[in-house]
Amino acid sequence: MKTKRSMKYLIIFITCLSITYSCTTNNQPVSENEVSELTGKWLELWSSYDLDRLNDIFWDNPSMTYFSSEKRGLIKGYNQIKPHHESFGFVAGGKQPSKSLWLEDINMTLHDRTAVVEAIWYFGDKTLPKDSVQQGPVTFVMIKNKEDQVRIAHTHFGNYP
Repeated sequence: MKTKRSMKYLIIFITCLSITYSCTTNNQPVSENEVSELTGKWLELWSSYDLDRLNDIFWDNPSMTYFSSEKRGLIKGYNQIKPHHESFGFVAGGKQPSKSLWLEDINMTLHDRTAVVEAIWYFGDKTLPKDSVQQGPVTFVMIKNKEDQVRIAHTHFGNYP
């Protein structure tokens, strides 16, 4: 009798736990729309220089990584992203940048709850010929975090000579 009652409570507990989990995490794969939206937010970050937008873009986790084209070595952890962007002149609330950053030749590959985006970045005056502005390849690895928000978990910039 006691075993049946214990089993009954265990089944109720497991059912409640699975309902709670399914309500807090929908486990849907990352969509092309979500990846495009996050890429747009990243571009908006560079057109506003607003440090307050970092949390909406980058994975707030010590495992987040970033290879910059402006600094040697691996930047590791979300808490290192803010100082790195401050070194470019980003400020809380933003400011008008003197140069533009844009992407071309964007390629996106979706993998369940992650995505990889490759592109060519350009930084400078958009009215000048592309070969006269700073440029190079960039790769973003985006993930759906446990809150089902798509965020950048890894960035790797390079420079073309």
